[in-house]
Parts: sequence; C-alpha cells; structure tokens
Amino acid sequence: MKRQAEHVVQHAIMSSMHGIRVKSPVRIQYTWYEPNRKRDKDNIAFAKKFIQDALVKSRVLKNDGWNDIDGFSDDFRVDKKRPRVEVRIEEIGEELNHGDAADV
Repeated sequence: MKRQAEHVVQHAIMSSMHGIRVKSPVRIQYTWYEPNRKRDKDNIAFAKKFIQDALVKSRVLKNDGWNDIDGFSDDFRVDKKRPRVEVRIEEIGEELNHGDAADV
C-alpha cells in the first residue's frame, strides 16, 4: 500500500513541481479535502508519511528528518466533488508558490 501511494504522489509531484528542489528546513501545510466526514482526521492525516517519503524520493526535499522539516500543519475540509490533498511547502523565511497545488 505504501509503495502504491508513494507512486501516485510521485506522479503528482513530477507533473506539478517541474524539477523544483527545496532547501531545508521547511514547513509543510496539508489541506485534506474529503468527500464527507466519515473518516477520523487522524486516519486521514497519516498519509503525510507517504507524501513526505515521496517528496524525498522525488528529490524535492533532501530528507524528511528533524533538520529538514521544521513542522507541519493539517487543515480539513469537505469537497464531495473533488476530494484531494493540497500540500504547500514553505522554506523557512520564504514561501514557495508554484501555481496550483497538485491533487493527490
């Protein structure tokens, strides 16, 4: 399951980030859009592990350890028509803005 999830995330990264490499440390903001409120928030947000591992494998981030990720936040929304996760990566001191967020 982890390998499949990372593959999906890597594909989204490649199609939306166009070879961008991020300097560490960063803060990551996750906005989770679910089709309804059936799943608990902790069951939704556990997928950040797959996303962060895919960011490292895609070489967007150097690593996902304490020295590389300063912190992260989670926001939760409902979008029945287009469930997704949006990931915003902010280098400490400067925000990265690369157009539309990738849908995963």
